[in-house]
Amino acid sequence: MRLSLRFKTITGVASIAALLLLVLIITVFQLLNDLVDNNVQKSADTSVALFVSTTKNAFLSYDLASLDADVSEILTNPNISYVKVKDKLGNVFVGKGNQQALNRPFVADDSVSEADDGIYDTRAPIMVNNSLYGYVEIGLNIASVTESVSRVKNWTLTLALMEFILVGLCSYILGSYLMSQLRQLHQGAKHLGDAVKNNDYREVFVPVRGNDELSELAEAFNQLVERLKEEHEQRQRAQDELKELNTLLEEKVQDRTALLHQKNFQLEEANKDLKETQVQLLQAEKMASVGQLAAGVAHEINNPVGFVSSNISTLSEYVATYQMVFSQINVVIAAENEQARLKALTELKSMLANQDMAFINEDIAELLTDSREGLQRVAEIVKGLKIFSRVDSDHMQQHNINDCVRTTLAMVNNQLKYICTVETHLGRVPDIPMNVGKVSQVVTNLLINAGQAIEATGKNGKVIITTCTLNGFVELRVEDSGCGIPPSHLDKLFNPFFTTKPEGQGTGLGLSISFGIAQEHGGTLSASSVEGEGSTFTLALPVEPAPSVPLMEKESE
Repeated sequence: MRLSLRFKTITGVASIAALLLLVLIITVFQLLNDLVDNNVQKSADTSVALFVSTTKNAFLSYDLASLDADVSEILTNPNISYVKVKDKLGNVFVGKGNQQALNRPFVADDSVSEADDGIYDTRAPIMVNNSLYGYVEIGLNIASVTESVSRVKNWTLTLALMEFILVGLCSYILGSYLMSQLRQLHQGAKHLGDAVKNNDYREVFVPVRGNDELSELAEAFNQLVERLKEEHEQRQRAQDELKELNTLLEEKVQDRTALLHQKNFQLEEANKDLKETQVQLLQAEKMASVGQLAAGVAHEINNPVGFVSSNISTLSEYVATYQMVFSQINVVIAAENEQARLKALTELKSMLANQDMAFINEDIAELLTDSREGLQRVAEIVKGLKIFSRVDSDHMQQHNINDCVRTTLAMVNNQLKYICTVETHLGRVPDIPMNVGKVSQVVTNLLINAGQAIEATGKNGKVIITTCTLNGFVELRVEDSGCGIPPSHLDKLFNPFFTTKPEGQGTGLGLSISFGIAQEHGGTLSASSVEGEGSTFTLALPVEPAPSVPLMEKESE
């Protein structure tokens, strides 16, 4: 069966449009589902966590009245469908809200699509010192969310269908236009064949319409006809000039031969330029590998930025609490009479009783202090890259290396807690002159490398951190039960850019920077390892300051 060009054009354009629209629809639906799931899950986790924090004391003290009041208060939020507080044996202390949801067995939802009843179920444990005392189960009403998602999907499908129809219509018009032009060219070609046979070109002509490629083709066809007419008229004269042309043929052959030699020379020059370009590209590729240093910086900065972000999130919750308290204080101040003021004061006292304000006040200072240290840590990490080139000579201060270990453990704890246990044996060591940020950088590198070595084994391992004083040096030893280091790699371990990690997962810069920091402090960084059993890295820093490094007074805490 013969298919027309118009049918092929319409089918091709429509198929491409349909494929692109399908990819777009699938992508939009997936992004929409992911966005809704993330927002609902974050809202559910935040709500249940805040409620656990609010009701923990009442639950532990069996204060059912306060617990019931807390549940009633949270149910004033229209987005909360039900709340249930149970002990660890499943006994319900308080359960209020949607009775149908309360009566059915609880099954936690992982995504909005699983919540087919319009309620997103989530649960949080009530823990004290790692001991489980009960659970809080909350259901979020997501009917409006699912309805909005469905409406957006319907709109998307409607728009996609309209676009597909418009594309099909446009492709039909385009195909019809192309076919009308091509038919004229086809008729002209048939007339040209007859004209060549009869040596009569008077009837051969194709109308030129528009200003596009097809019109240019029609015009070129007409020019071809005119040229054929001219060539037919010249054919007789050409036969008379044939003898003269034969005499000139040899000269033309020589000219063409010279031109061919010239083209060959140009081709050789082009090949030479191509080889030089290839050499330059190889050099550029080598230089590009130096750019991989930036990947290491991102890896090192993620740790302090992570806990600073977490602190900001917690501070945001505390700010919300203060705003709520200050709002109630304004109500007390604005009270018009004593009765209204006493009522407002009672509500303020109740509100303060439900919040651990002493803990919040104390924790805010610690969070701000930690955040400042984390941001300062980021600056120190960036400055650490300069150590290898020895362009800086930073001042030192008296500091205890045990504090560096504790601070660093707080930053990398999230990376280590799922793959290993950490034991610390911190001895009584004196304060020593050090750049706190740089030494913390070394400790961070050693702990992260230890965790990665354990993770490579696929088993849960152990990291042992030990500090002590030995022969005028304070030593820090980080021992892991990871995969170990082959003997052939030990002498290259502190070379810049040397790494045994897969491509894209390491630049080999961490240990070389750490080695430079140890030398800058007048100390050493060494490694020992048994392949398959684990490795030990030892950082030794002098108790007395190096004479070439200026020492600043210890900063006040």
